[in-house]
Amino acid sequence: MLKTRDILGGDSSIGMSKTRSFKISPLGGSRGQGSKTRGGSRSNRRNASSPSPSPSPPSPPPPPLRVRHFLRTDNLNDDDNVNGESENFHRAIGPILWWAQFFGLLPLAGIRSASPSRLKYKRFSLRTAYSVLVAASIFFMATLSVLHMIRTFNAEAFEVRGGIAAATVGAMFYGNSFFGTIAFLWLSPRWVTLQNDWRAMERFVDGNVSRAPRLRWKFIIISTVVLLFSLIEHILSVVNNSVDFEWGTSNSTFPNFLRIYTAASHAFILESVEYNFALGIYIFVASKIATFTWNFTDLFVMLVSTGLAERYKSLNARVIATTKKRPSSIDWCEFRSYYAVLSTLVKKVDNDISPVILLSFANNLYFICLQLLNGLSGPADGNFLGYLYFFGSFTFLVARTCGVTFLTARINDQSKTVLPLLYNCSSSTYNIETQRLQYQLTTDDVALTGLRFFSITRNFMLALAGAIVTYEVVLLQFNIAMHK
Repeated sequence: MLKTRDILGGDSSIGMSKTRSFKISPLGGSRGQGSKTRGGSRSNRRNASSPSPSPSPPSPPPPPLRVRHFLRTDNLNDDDNVNGESENFHRAIGPILWWAQFFGLLPLAGIRSASPSRLKYKRFSLRTAYSVLVAASIFFMATLSVLHMIRTFNAEAFEVRGGIAAATVGAMFYGNSFFGTIAFLWLSPRWVTLQNDWRAMERFVDGNVSRAPRLRWKFIIISTVVLLFSLIEHILSVVNNSVDFEWGTSNSTFPNFLRIYTAASHAFILESVEYNFALGIYIFVASKIATFTWNFTDLFVMLVSTGLAERYKSLNARVIATTKKRPSSIDWCEFRSYYAVLSTLVKKVDNDISPVILLSFANNLYFICLQLLNGLSGPADGNFLGYLYFFGSFTFLVARTCGVTFLTARINDQSKTVLPLLYNCSSSTYNIETQRLQYQLTTDDVALTGLRFFSITRNFMLALAGAIVTYEVVLLQFNIAMHK
């Protein structure tokens, strides 16, 4: 749980007032408590013969003016509906996570409850067993894909257009899906603690202010856009892999469609296992689960990042509004405590979801480079559907990667928004708390990372684009050299 000691470096209360100073005389007693010494031996002998009274201990410092229960999750009340309870992060993201559970992700009970205190993770439950079953199914597909990659990934793969994709795409696709499922399974017990801390942060920052950010509709819009376009992209993929299927004939049956689709999209699996109808059903279902996991990984990072960025945006708006209304009576200590708890929550979120972020960017980087290589190597063999699927899939992949990057980078942007306001603070309102807040916002690196290999800021987008261009140049040069 988040404690005050973690935020302010040992101070157990927020907004400690200045303590009363005690002046000590050179003789070691408190000022006004020790007897005054006079010149003369008689006085000295009297003082030496009679025991001097022990100095009274200094009185303890006065209590702080403002004492808060800081991120205590013990007093979370399920029936408390104040401060935009319906708009808190847990209730806003709950329905989306509930849909993800159908694909074996985040096996938690109480995901749609009114309070995160009802979230429960049970290691031995039907939800967890279902998630393990899904992970095992994806692992089987990933194993066959890796075996195919080991057999076929050689120098000849670079000489054939699409040879690299045929050798590696299955292993990367199902490998990423398997590790994604494992990452969400690993995150499940941590998500319970994280959501309770998040809700406690909302109560602490909001207080009696009814300005909680509206997250529900933002999450619905983001999820609808991402999942709708991913559905369209996947439908194009299915149609593109079943061009040999004869619609409207006696052969237009589902078993025949399944055989044609499996042979076109998962030929590497059929090299190791003989096709049958049960295998076709298994591959069809596993591919859909893996596709959803791939898209949901990006969506999950978008939603969590939006929740944190909107918190910073709401707090920034409060600071700006307060400085305009009453600039001479701003409680900078209170605002500093709010920024401190948000910074700590961002670091805790990063500690829990950074494996998911790393998977998201690694998978997107691979597929962007792969599709660029196929597109720049020469014209594709196929009809209009092949071109439509290639450009549609590539555009959606780039747009989704940019969306993840920009929404995640908003956290770092919003954490620095009020710095110009502090720089322009007048001398009459500038005090030690203003200076501490300015130092805190300037030096604190508030950003989500990919297992701390990289921090996601706006500059990261340029670094990612440069890496893609570098990889493409190397692959194209190697591909041309192999053709000579």
